[in-house]
Amino acid sequence: MSTDDESEMERLISGVKRLHSDRINIYRQRPPAARRVRAEAEREETQATLPAVNRPAEDSYFTSGMQVRLQRKIRQGTLRPELSIDLHGYRQAEALQALQHLLAEALQRRCRMILVIHGQGFRSQSDAVLKPLVHRWLSEQPEVLAWCPAQPRDGAAGASYVYLRTG
Repeated sequence: MSTDDESEMERLISGVKRLHSDRINIYRQRPPAARRVRAEAEREETQATLPAVNRPAEDSYFTSGMQVRLQRKIRQGTLRPELSIDLHGYRQAEALQALQHLLAEALQRRCRMILVIHGQGFRSQSDAVLKPLVHRWLSEQPEVLAWCPAQPRDGAAGASYVYLRTG
């Protein structure tokens, strides 16, 4: 290379940085902790402002301290429901009222397991309405120890097994 070529080359690459490694990191870098914490706080704040019915429904609910074996029996439908209710076609207030009556009757009869058929919300204009409403209401009741989706023979995701406290 001549001197003119070298000077021309230096002029052309003057703003280019030399690479110290030819490897590329293909893994996404995690944002710094402060940004992660702020993003999580914003996400929680957004969830808190959403109407409760539009929040994603929990899959199941078990009180802490419940034996794993008992949880498995409830999920598998081994414990058969003693009472059931079908809430198809009910409005929200009517469904909660009917559910309260069923819960009171189940406690009076000392039933441990009930089946609540709430539907999956396929015919709703938006998302399911009764399913998350029922799940949220059940989670707030002190008599309810657990609930989870029913087995296909009992309605699958359109129904829930509810395990109650007795005495």
